[in-house]
Amino acid sequence: MSCDELRDAWLRHGDLPPGGAEHIASCASCQADAAALRALAPALRAYAAPEPPPTLGRAVLRAAAPLLAAHAAPVPRPAWRALAVALLPLPLVLVADWFLVRGAHTLLSGILPDALSLYLAGSYAVLLATLLGLTYAAVPLLAARQLRASPEEHHA
Repeated sequence: MSCDELRDAWLRHGDLPPGGAEHIASCASCQADAAALRALAPALRAYAAPEPPPTLGRAVLRAAAPLLAAHAAPVPRPAWRALAVALLPLPLVLVADWFLVRGAHTLLSGILPDALSLYLAGSYAVLLATLLGLTYAAVPLLAARQLRASPEEHHA
């Protein structure tokens, strides 16, 4: 047991902890402090911590209100409207892509073997799907950025 552990336990509980007497007998520093700790420990236990008043929480909030208001950040509006507008042409784009890929396959089937034309049309369809997916994945990010932008950035 260290000196600090002994002092802490003695002051908390008001009496000498187990093994404390052996430590005091072997430690000159603790022998010098033992009389003061014997007098201080009961005095500390006699004073209980006061109960906080029931209105303390409201008083703290009232006192902190100006600081909270000064540092409050506006809550961003949901970007549902921007997302809905961006997704509006999606069915038209999908139909146009379907006819484009089907037309490319028909055109290539007349020139190339069927397996090769199917491979090229499929690769083109995968490319279109990837580009479309990346484009529409960026829409929420751009909408959130626009909502965060200051009015000066909109007019620049």
